[in-house]
Amino acid sequence: MKRAFTLIELLVVIAIIAILAAILFPVFAQAKASAKQIVCLSNMKQIGMASMMYLSDSDDVWFADAVHEPRPGFAPQAMWIGYDNNNAPCIGGYCGVVYHPAVNPIRPGAIDSYLKDEGVKKCPMMPQDFQMAIAMNGWYGEFPSAYYAVNPTAQGNEYGPASKSLISDGSGINTFVTASSAEIEEPSNTIQAWEHEASVPLCNFLQSPNWFDSPPNDQVLIDHFNLLHRGGTNTIWVDGHAKRMAYGALKRPMFSCRKDIYR
Repeated sequence: MKRAFTLIELLVVIAIIAILAAILFPVFAQAKASAKQIVCLSNMKQIGMASMMYLSDSDDVWFADAVHEPRPGFAPQAMWIGYDNNNAPCIGGYCGVVYHPAVNPIRPGAIDSYLKDEGVKKCPMMPQDFQMAIAMNGWYGEFPSAYYAVNPTAQGNEYGPASKSLISDGSGINTFVTASSAEIEEPSNTIQAWEHEASVPLCNFLQSPNWFDSPPNDQVLIDHFNLLHRGGTNTIWVDGHAKRMAYGALKRPMFSCRKDIYR
C-alpha cells in the first residue's frame, strides 16, 4: 500500500516553498531592475555618442539647450533633443512638458538626426506617460547662487557646454549661447546630462545652493536626482562616456566647463 503525505508534511512543504519565494522574489525584482538600468545606461551612451557626432559636424561648437526658433506647426522653441513641446503652453521661457504624453508631432532637437530611433530617449523604468526623463546640464553664467559669496570668482563663470549664457530677444522664450569644446577644461569630468524629472530636458537645480565637495543633504534634491533607479542615476559626460552616478558623489566643478575658477 502506497503511503500518502500527511497534512503536517504538506504544510511543511508549503511553508518551505513560501519561505523560498519570499527570499527569491526580491532577488528577481532587483535583477530585473538592474537589467533595465543597463538598458537605460546603453541609451544614455548612445545620446552621448550622438552629441559627439553633432560636434564633429559643427566645428566643435556645442548645440544649445534651447533657442527661440519659430517654426510653423510647432512651439517657437528648438531644444537640444526632440519632444512634443507643443503639448503645454510656453511658461517661464520654455515650451511643453516632457513628463506629459506627446499629443502632437515631435519637434526634432539638435541631436535627433544622430539618434537611431525615438526609443533611445526612453528608460524602461520611467512612467509610461513620460516622453523622456533626461536633463541636460543647464548651469549658466547669469544665474544667482549663494556659493558666489564664498567664491566670487565663480560668479558668471559656471556654465554647462550647452548653456554658457542666457540671452533674451524680448520674445519671452529662452535662448542660450553655447561653449566650444576648446572652452571645456576637463571633458571627462564635466557632466553633460543625467536622468531626471524636469518639465523640459534641462536643469540647474544644484547651481543655486552653497556647496562644493558634497551636494546638499536635502531629501527633495536627492529624490529629484535619483528619479528612476535605486540610489543613483545614469549620467552622460562631455567626452561622450556614460556611467552610473550616486548623488553623494557629485562635486560642484562637475557641472562647470571652467575648473580654474575653483583653484
